[in-house]
Amino acid sequence: MIPKRRNHKYAYLSYQKYLMENKFSFMKCSIVNNVLKCVGWMSPPDCANRYKVLIEYVLGKEPKTTILYPKIEPSKHIHMYKDHSLCLSYPFDLKWTENSTVADLTPPWLAEWIIYYEIYMLNGNIWEGPESPAHLTEATKNINVDSD
Repeated sequence: MIPKRRNHKYAYLSYQKYLMENKFSFMKCSIVNNVLKCVGWMSPPDCANRYKVLIEYVLGKEPKTTILYPKIEPSKHIHMYKDHSLCLSYPFDLKWTENSTVADLTPPWLAEWIIYYEIYMLNGNIWEGPESPAHLTEATKNINVDSD
């Protein structure tokens, strides 16, 4: 008789936590209810401000990424959902799996978003960053709830 497979999520999330904290020392991570939560202050080069960010990762899904500080009002023009999470990628360009590495993808995309946001604030509220064809629909919104 083959034993049932135990919940492997914690092991995968622990590895993601290890990678994130080792690659980005400013991130402090924890695993709560099968969701990896990483919080830290980010200041990309040449940016005027520091940003407190939250990355929430459910195994196999695109991470939900939020700017906690400074408070930024949601707008489709800046690729931010009504719940303050960010639109960082186009789901059809990258399918997230258990093997996707959050530390390799999400923090660099987040830093890029911050740079484009600061450019947006300087140039009269014109977003110059790349845009997806299905920008900001409920179907493309990241969800940080473990469905299993």
